[in-house]
Amino acid sequence: MQVRVYDDGAERDCLFVLGWGNRCRHENVQWLVDRVAERYRVHAVELPTHITDVRQEWVTPVREYAEDLDEFALLAHSAGGLTTAHADFDGVTNRVYLSPWWGSDFPLPDPVVDAIASLPVSKPFIPTGGLEAEAIGNLATAAQLADGPDAASPAFLRTTRRAHATLPPARENAVAFCTLTDEVVDPRAIGARLSADRIRLYDGGHELFSSSSRDRHVDTVLDALTDGPAAL
Repeated sequence: MQVRVYDDGAERDCLFVLGWGNRCRHENVQWLVDRVAERYRVHAVELPTHITDVRQEWVTPVREYAEDLDEFALLAHSAGGLTTAHADFDGVTNRVYLSPWWGSDFPLPDPVVDAIASLPVSKPFIPTGGLEAEAIGNLATAAQLADGPDAASPAFLRTTRRAHATLPPARENAVAFCTLTDEVVDPRAIGARLSADRIRLYDGGHELFSSSSRDRHVDTVLDALTDGPAAL
C-alpha cells in the first residue's frame, strides 16, 4: 500500500482510498485529488493490485494508517469502497463512496465462478476483459487504461467474493455516487445497501472523475464529505 499526502495548508483531513489499479499519477485521479485538496489535506491511498486476502492486504493497512489521523472525512472509489466498508474507523465524520465495489455481475454462472475461485492458484491468469474507455469514463486516458489490471487470480476472486458476502451494514453517515450503466461493479448491490435518498446518480462510466459529467457533481461530492447525507 502506498500513501501520498497532498497538503496545501487545509485544517481538515480526507482519507481517499483509490480503486483497483488507480494511481495518483493518473490524470483524472489527480483532477479529483486537486479538487478535494481545495478543502482538505488529502491522504490518497493506492491499494496493491494482486492480493490474496482482502482483510490482511487492504482493510488492515488502511485502518492502521487511519489510526494516526484524528477526525477525518472518508472518500473511497470502487475497491476502496469495498475495503473501507469493512473498516471501523475512530474519528471518521462522513463516508462518500464513488461506484463502490459491493458486488459483481459476472457473465458466467455462479457454479463456474465458484469453481474458478476454488483453484489453489495465486498467479493472475483470468482475463479482466480489457474495458474500453467508455466503460471507465469518456475522459479516460490511454495511459490510465494501459495501467489497468488485465488479469486476476483465483485467490483474488475468492477473497473479494468472500468480502462481498460478509459486508457489514452500511453506516448512517454513508452516501454513494454511481451510474446505473456501470459495467465494472453491480449498481444493484449499492441500492441494496443504501436507500435512494443516500444515492446520487450520474451519467458516465465507472469512474465519476473520468466522466465528462464530473463537473456537475464534484461540488456535491465535496459537500457530502462535509455534511454527509444532508448534502444530497
